[in-house]
Amino acid sequence: MHILKNKILLLLLALAAFIFAACAGSSEVQDTQQKNAQVQERAQDKQQALENMFKSFIVAVRTGANAQDLYDYLTDTSEYWLDTLENHARVYTPEQIETCQFYEAYVIIMYRLYEREHLWETEDDRMLYMMLSKSGLLDRFTRLNLGPMKVKNDRGSIGLEKSPDVPIMLFEWDDQTWKLNLPETLPLITKGIESIAVKKNWTNRKLALYWIEKEYHMTYSRLDESLLEPIGF
Repeated sequence: MHILKNKILLLLLALAAFIFAACAGSSEVQDTQQKNAQVQERAQDKQQALENMFKSFIVAVRTGANAQDLYDYLTDTSEYWLDTLENHARVYTPEQIETCQFYEAYVIIMYRLYEREHLWETEDDRMLYMMLSKSGLLDRFTRLNLGPMKVKNDRGSIGLEKSPDVPIMLFEWDDQTWKLNLPETLPLITKGIESIAVKKNWTNRKLALYWIEKEYHMTYSRLDESLLEPIGF
């Protein structure tokens, strides 16, 4: 009799353990599914936020938003980089420009062209103006046919429509909003141009002068090495 009771007790314990394990397993599956759904929802929210930010950014650029509004779209490193680059544009010698990356040399020489031709429409934040004003460097590129926005964790990007997986602009998630990383974006925009220097065995400085002359020879004169010297400061 005792043996029968023990067997029944063991069967009941085994059944209880099985039910408990099944419930625990089901709970873990539900938790995993819930977490995956939250991750997916979060990714969709970030995707939508990036698309909204980019549309708003384009409108700000093309309607001549003030400097502070434009800075709000940029990472902190972008603002610091613009300040540093503007200082370089004021003081760098031809020898120092020779040490710059192509996109840096190009921007420095463009800044001096703006200065010489009195193209500024502002007294402050001139490098920001040259980069992000209407018809500025980025405005021209964002008028190209662009592909879909892409998000991977806290990094966002956009490429051209014909090559959407090759980014030309990079963004960073900053707590609750997206910011454009300008010092990482500009090298991507100018990457195709840099291939010319490789083929012709040119320095970045020479390529920068060549490209500015190619773009503006019908508009301005003396697009030559005189632009390598700081002028009018």
